[in-house]
Amino acid sequence: MERPKVRVGEKEIELTDNVIETLRKYVNTNMTLEELARELGLDSWEEAYELIKQVPAWLLRAYTYVYGKSSSQEASA
Repeated sequence: MERPKVRVGEKEIELTDNVIETLRKYVNTNMTLEELARELGLDSWEEAYELIKQVPAWLLRAYTYVYGKSSSQEASA
């Protein structure tokens, strides 16, 4: 399966796990657009801004799960 790609200026950026992880870091911390551009190898903060605008919001969420008893543990109890 091909990964989604986002066009920013003349570049086409593939949304790999590393790119998504970096974007999530930007969303959840005080990282600036300049820092984001540097980490992703973009030319400017404007390109980083264009990238953020085009990435679907659901990809930027880091979902966590509440761990509890599994059904196999409940069955044996």
